[in-house]
This record gives sequence, C-alpha cells and structure tokens, in this order.
Amino acid sequence: MTDKKKDITNNEMFDYMQQGFADMIDSFEKVDDRFDKLEKYTIKGFDRIDKALETKASSADLRKVMDTLDKILKQQEISDDERLVMQVQLTRIHDWVELAAKRIDLEFVK
Repeated sequence: MTDKKKDITNNEMFDYMQQGFADMIDSFEKVDDRFDKLEKYTIKGFDRIDKALETKASSADLRKVMDTLDKILKQQEISDDERLVMQVQLTRIHDWVELAAKRIDLEFVK
C-alpha cells in the first residue's frame, strides 16, 4: 500500500481558506438576518403590549377582578380541605382492610 500524499500549493490553500471564510461570512449573515427578524417581531410585540396598557382599568374593574380571585382562592382552600379529609378517610379504610386481611389470614397485596 502506498501513501498518496497530495501536495497543496499556496494558492490552492489560499483559495480553500478563502472559500471557508466566505462560507462563515454567509452563515453570520444568516444569523444576523434571524436576529433582525427577531428584533422586529419583539418590537411589534412590545408595541401591542404598550397599546393594550394604554387602556387603563377602572377601580370597579380592579375590584371585580380582586373579588373573582378571592372567590377562586376560597374555593381552592375548600377543595384542599376536602382532599385532606378524604386522604385521612382513605388511610383509615386502607389500614382497616390490611388489619381485616391479617385477621382472616388473607394475603393483602399492595
């Protein structure tokens, strides 16, 4: 087997490097384009937010929102309490079933 070694001239190396740099510049330009599009999209989004914030909510609107949030919070607290009660009840039933299984010599599989 013979090693085939290609001799590269300085001009060929320069051309190869030049093409590599050209490809890199092209890639950077594509990235720049994407950032430009992202910047335009972001600016449009903030413009929409600014326009939406221009319409100020009244005190009555804020009170209505706060009342609704209070109702939701109260309902969530009730649901949490009910879940805790159910958990205690289910634990009792589970313990009772395990105890009953032992007393009648029945293997309880978890």
